[in-house]
Amino acid sequence: MMPKDPRLDLLIYAHDGRGLGHVSRSIAVGAAVRRLFPELKILLITGCKQTDSLIGPVPLDWIKLPSYKKMVINGKPVGSVGHTNFKNSYLVQSRATLIQAIVQEYRPRCVLVDHEACGKRSELVPSIKLETDTQWILGLRGIIGQVEDVWSDLATSIFKRHYCALLWYGDESVLGHKTLGTIKERLDIRPFVTGYVSRLREMMHWFDISYDLRDKPYAGTIAVPWDSEASASVLNSLYRALYNMGDRYGEWQIFLNFGQNIFTDLPFCTVQDLGPRYLTALANSKTAVVYGGYNSIIDILSVNIPAVVLLREVDDMEQQEHVKKISALKSTSLFSISESEIDSDRLQKALTRQLQVSALGDSGLNLDGAATAAQKVAEYIRVP
Repeated sequence: MMPKDPRLDLLIYAHDGRGLGHVSRSIAVGAAVRRLFPELKILLITGCKQTDSLIGPVPLDWIKLPSYKKMVINGKPVGSVGHTNFKNSYLVQSRATLIQAIVQEYRPRCVLVDHEACGKRSELVPSIKLETDTQWILGLRGIIGQVEDVWSDLATSIFKRHYCALLWYGDESVLGHKTLGTIKERLDIRPFVTGYVSRLREMMHWFDISYDLRDKPYAGTIAVPWDSEASASVLNSLYRALYNMGDRYGEWQIFLNFGQNIFTDLPFCTVQDLGPRYLTALANSKTAVVYGGYNSIIDILSVNIPAVVLLREVDDMEQQEHVKKISALKSTSLFSISESEIDSDRLQKALTRQLQVSALGDSGLNLDGAATAAQKVAEYIRVP
């Protein structure tokens, strides 16, 4: 029996990280909850400014927090001034206060948190410590990486005292048992394995992402969702590679949130903001160029196409480890390049090679993590 009083049933929190993986996973799970349990009251909170484009047609409401901003310099994330022009040091307290006000107003029966039990810069802690009957659930990606805010003493203490469950968004058949063992050892809980969370696969339930496995109309889709210190060089190398290749392979769909003017003189390239159309373009492309984040890799596997994967050189090497394991699968074709090794000649050769790859088979991975997570979360939404 589902609750009838005005309490919020599910609050989903996704901190605004350097990329879009945290909010993409959260949107996918939220969309699955909305689809499978349409009577539930759901709300998403995040500072990610691209959230509306990622949600697309899904009837999932959300609240925008003022954004943190980070740059990656010499492999390390460094705080910067966000679009409000407030320093991150001020935003920490103000966002914590806003989140606490939301929790107190809506009294959620359950809160699903992505990646960091304490929230970004511990901004969830005041809300977690409220004396309520809210059920707190943590979701962790397949390979977590050496993220201090995930494994800190504070995060461990908060999780053990206040969280009731942990969802692992991975597949043991490719990632093995190492991460699950680490979680069990450090957090003293047996994770619930959902499989990979695919926003693309979930979105197929909400709007038409039709595609042909063989006769694809686009040469490729390119996505560079956020900038880093290497972005200018990467985009220039991409431009030169596409210029040299010309239109012999067909049209290219390019999704950027910055630097769009670089490609304006290439008539066979369509440049646009990253939005819902990205998924349709990707599904109808012969190949792709993406960064190696969780969400981008799972999108590639969901539509079974070869790809050139650009790897950001961040200290925890999470992307490198994940892509290496995925690349070991026989039914995948991922050619990975680190940012510092990217040049136009290497990109051109990689793209030409990937365009020659014949149709790929099913990866065999469990990509139904969004629906499985939604089913599990619903178990914790109960009338007191």
